[in-house]
Amino acid sequence: MTPPTPVQRSFQLWIAAVVVGVVGSALSLATATTAPSPLAATGSVVGVVIGLLFLGVVVYLALRLRAGDHWARLALTILGGISAVFTVLGVLLTAGLGVSIGAVSTIVSLVQAALIVAAILFAFQGPANAYFR
Repeated sequence: MTPPTPVQRSFQLWIAAVVVGVVGSALSLATATTAPSPLAATGSVVGVVIGLLFLGVVVYLALRLRAGDHWARLALTILGGISAVFTVLGVLLTAGLGVSIGAVSTIVSLVQAALIVAAILFAFQGPANAYFR
């Protein structure tokens, strides 16, 4: 069965969020070379590796979502929801504390969070709900 348009859109948005995440990881790696200490640089690299592994899981789940697996829709909703909330809270917290993570990094993070929220919303539209039954 061919996935309905909302499921296709959700899949496309998840992949777009992954692409934005890879761009964010590349930016993090670029700034890791200017870290104040070798320990901070190592921490940045480890964070990027973990982030890329997470993005790999998201791609797998998005593929399963498009195939009609209800559990993948649920997993993406939970992981994506947590990710979006923590991204927005992180941006607000760093701004409130006066810590600068850079305008580009902030924009990339917020764009990724918006893509995730949109992907979740598309996955629960009427035709999508019927597809997952």
